[in-house]
Amino acid sequence: MWLQIFLIPFVLLIIVFFIFWLVHEGTRWQKHPQLGVFARFVQASPRRAFILFFTLFILLIPAAILVMTGQWLDALGSDLGPQRVDVVNVMLLVFLVLAFTFPIMYSSLGIWRNAKRAEAEMQVKPMG
Repeated sequence: MWLQIFLIPFVLLIIVFFIFWLVHEGTRWQKHPQLGVFARFVQASPRRAFILFFTLFILLIPAAILVMTGQWLDALGSDLGPQRVDVVNVMLLVFLVLAFTFPIMYSSLGIWRNAKRAEAEMQVKPMG
């Protein structure tokens, strides 16, 4: 029971992360009737995209801990007790999701850093 309850925020965060990742690039998404709001929000600036992906990545960590806690609570409440295989499967699934989201978050940091560097180079006036 607890696993199913704690899966709700984890799955919702994954869905939101996936939607923002899907519409992150491409201006055609801005005119989409349902996903346009997400596209306009994430494409507003590289800084906003990084902060959004970073926040969602950080929020996935406690949600993942809740999923593992729910697995343990359900296992402790059952007649068989904790089964090592179930807990390891949940942990592997959580690590797989975190491993999928980390490169997306990190690449948005690189895009933001390059945009800031280009902006700084544009402000430097040549001597002469």
